[in-house]
Amino acid sequence: MEKQQPPTYTPRVDRPDRADESLRSNQAEKQTSPETADGQPQNHASTPPAPTFQSKFASLSLHQHDRIRLLQFPDSAANTVRQAIQKSWPQGIQDQRHIHNSLELKLKGLPWLGPGSDAMHARRLMRTIFEDLFDAGWVLSLSTDVSKRNRDKDTLIFRQQIPPAKPRDWICVAFSKKDRLRVMDAPEELLDAIYEGIRDVIQEKVSHQMKGVWEVKLRGWPWAAISGDDVMKARGLLLRLFAILESHGFTVYASIDQKADLDSEKGETDTWHCCRPKDWEIGAPVYHW
Repeated sequence: MEKQQPPTYTPRVDRPDRADESLRSNQAEKQTSPETADGQPQNHASTPPAPTFQSKFASLSLHQHDRIRLLQFPDSAANTVRQAIQKSWPQGIQDQRHIHNSLELKLKGLPWLGPGSDAMHARRLMRTIFEDLFDAGWVLSLSTDVSKRNRDKDTLIFRQQIPPAKPRDWICVAFSKKDRLRVMDAPEELLDAIYEGIRDVIQEKVSHQMKGVWEVKLRGWPWAAISGDDVMKARGLLLRLFAILESHGFTVYASIDQKADLDSEKGETDTWHCCRPKDWEIGAPVYHW
C-alpha cells in the first residue's frame, strides 16, 4: 500500500482586517482635508470667497428748468459738481436740499430753458461737470430718457473708475435753431477742418457774442427737415462731422438732451460733449467708450 504525500505547503499572506483599513482611510482624509481650529473639516461650500471687484454707480439728472439731482454720489463727488457749477454757470447756485433720496441743486436763472447765451452757458456748464467728474474718476456709462413727460431731459448714469483715466480736452457741438451749427471751446485747427469739410452746406459764418463759440448758418433747415431726401442729407452731415472730429482725436463722450422747449410741438436736439486725451497726437488711434 503506497504512502500518501503530505499536502504542498503554501505560505500564508495575512490580509489587514477591516478595522485596519478604516484607520488608514481616516488618516488619509485628515491629511488631505484642512481643519478648522476646533478640529472639524472646513466646509468650502458654505464660505464662498469674497468678491475682489465691485463697481459703484450714481446718477445725475436734469429737472424742471433749473434743477440738478444727484443720486448715490458720495459727498466728494457732490462737492465736485458744486464747484463745477460755481465756475461755469455765471449765476451760480440758488439753493440745495435733499429730496427723494437725492441731493437737489437749484440753479439761479433757467439753464435748461434759456435762449441765446444762456443756452450756451448751460452747455459749458454740463461740459465742465463732465470734465471734473471724469478727472475725479466718475465716467459716464449711459445717457438715457426714461420719461414720457413733455419737456423731459436725460438721466446720466456714471460709474466710478479707480484709478481715474488720464485728463482730456473737452468741447461741445450744438445743433441750434433749424439751421445753426455751434462748436464751443474747440482748437482752431479743428474749426478750420470742420469749415473745410462741410463747406458745401454752409451758407455763412455767424459772429457769436459769447467768447469761445464758433457758429455757422447751414443751407436749408437740416434740423427741421421734412422730406425724406433732406432728412437723410442731415444724417449724412452728422457722419461727416463725426469723421472730422475723429481725425482730430475727438470722440463723442455724451449726446444729451439738456434743453426743455416750452413749445411741445418743437423737437429738442441733443448736444454732443466730446473729448480727447490731452497727449493725443495726429495719427494716433482714437478709442471710444
